[in-house]
Parts: sequence; structure tokens; C-alpha cells
Amino acid sequence: MLRARSGLITIKEEQMKGRLPIAVTLALAAVLLVTAGSASGAAGGGKLRCFADAPATCTLNSATSATIDATGGGDAGVYLSNGKSLSGVPLAKAEFSFTYFCGNTTDITSCTGGGIPRWSIPISTDGNSRTTEGYAFIDGANCLANGTAPSGGGLTVSTTVATCPVFFGSTEYPNWDAFATSNPSYTISGDLPFVISDGSTASVQIVSNVIETKS
Repeated sequence: MLRARSGLITIKEEQMKGRLPIAVTLALAAVLLVTAGSASGAAGGGKLRCFADAPATCTLNSATSATIDATGGGDAGVYLSNGKSLSGVPLAKAEFSFTYFCGNTTDITSCTGGGIPRWSIPISTDGNSRTTEGYAFIDGANCLANGTAPSGGGLTVSTTVATCPVFFGSTEYPNWDAFATSNPSYTISGDLPFVISDGSTASVQIVSNVIETKS
């Protein structure tokens, strides 16, 4: 599990290197993955997809929203079907965003924890987008800790939010702009970015407005 203020890569991030989530692969023969079927129009241009490793679940509510439930263990999350489209894009031109609120209480704190829910963004440090040297993490708990809770709405976890710190390797950056400025040669790699919850929380997360785009 990702510690509250570190860039520790989890088993899930390792599984994602070079292929779809393990749960996505297994779903061809089981029921670990809930897909959008004929749904389309998810923010960012691709279809919103779910993945889950039991006992966690992910359920699509619409073409742009999903309920992630890892309250009983396991991990679950979402990704966009065109999630590799930013391969090779410099950090400064890449944008990632999602919004969440907690499903059981409609707040934005009871469903957060150490590093969850979070973006896991594959990074190439050597100029070769076919390699992933690590994942950059942006999570709800730390975005909220550094910022102000919105009134009457969900929290946006985004590379465009100045109060969302970025964790990469052993380094914490105050925000994505600082990460990009410090590492101008880094790019998004060809592996799949995804939003994940992989730790016990008091309630489920409702995730929506998943966006991946370049400026």
C-alpha cells in the first residue's frame, strides 16, 4: 500500500507495466472487471473502464462515473480506454484529473487514506516512452491536506491543482508544475495511467470526470 507521504510503488503499479491490469485480463474468463459495454463519451475521449481484485469491486454508474469499493480489502479503480494516448508527451503538456466524493456520507474525507484514491501515472525518465521507470502519484488525501475542502461538491485531484502534491520515487513535489519544471526531459510512458483505491476506508468512492489530455 502507498504510505501517506511517499512514492512507494505498489504491486498494482508493477502489474500495470506493459499491460492492462491483472483484473482486466482475468475478466475475460471471470467477473472481476465491469466494463462500460456500449457506453461511451467518458471525459478525456475514451470509454471509462473498471478493474478490481477481489474482494474489492468497481461498478460503472454511467459513462463518466464509477463506484469504487475497496472497504473490505483488495484494490479497484478506473482507467480510460484510450489511456495510452499521452505516450511520449512531456510532463508540462500532460493533464490528468478526476473528481471524487465519498458514497456513504457524501463527504470527501471518510473514503480517503494513505495515498488513496490516487492517480498512478507512468513516467519515462530516459526519453524512451516504451520504458516506465516509475509512477507519479497524486492522491485525494494529500490534495485535501494541502488545500481547502470545496463547498457542496466533490474534490478534484488533478495535475492542474496547485495544492495537489506529486510523489515520484523518494521525492515529493508541491504540485505537477514543480514536478515538470524539475524534470523537463521526463515524459508520460506508454503504460496505462489509472485511478486506484487499494486501502481500507470507511466508505466507497464515487469517481467521475476522469480526464487525460494534453495542452
